[in-house]
Amino acid sequence: MVRMNVSRLSATLSLALALCAMLAMPRASVAATGPYPRLPAQGASVRFDGSIGDEKFAWAFYNEYWLQTYLRFTIEAARNPSVYAKSQAALGEIGHHVLTLPNGTPGRVEEVKNFSYGGRQDVQVRVMVQGGDLRGGEVWTTAGELVDSTGKSYLKP
Repeated sequence: MVRMNVSRLSATLSLALALCAMLAMPRASVAATGPYPRLPAQGASVRFDGSIGDEKFAWAFYNEYWLQTYLRFTIEAARNPSVYAKSQAALGEIGHHVLTLPNGTPGRVEEVKNFSYGGRQDVQVRVMVQGGDLRGGEVWTTAGELVDSTGKSYLKP
C-alpha cells in the first residue's frame, strides 16, 4: 500500500483548490462551465492519471468517508483560504488516508455519485483497481483523477 505524505497531499490540494474555485461559481454558471463535460459510466474501463497536475500519480481513498472529508475541506478552503492555513492538522489526518496510484493504473468504474456540499458539487467515482499494488481493491476518487480507456481526460481541456 502506498500512502501520500503531507507534501504530496499539499501539491494535490493545490490542484484541488483550483478545481474548487471553478466549483465555487454560482450554480447557474456551474452547469454551463463545470469541470466535467462528460463522466465515466458504470462498468467503463479507466486509468488513474494525475498528470493534469504535473504528477506521476493519481490519488484516491479506500473509503467514501475520507474522499468526502477531503472534498469538504477543499470546498471550505476555496471559500476561505485561511481554512487551509489554519487546518494543517486536519490536512495531515486526511493525508494519512490518501492512496497514490501511478499514472496509467487500470481500473473499472463500479459507481458514479454526485457529491454536494455547501451549494457546491463534484463527482465521486468508486473504482475497482485492476493493476499494480492495489489490484483487486476498491477505491474512491473524483472523475478528475481518471482518464478513459483512450487516455482522454474527463476534465475540460
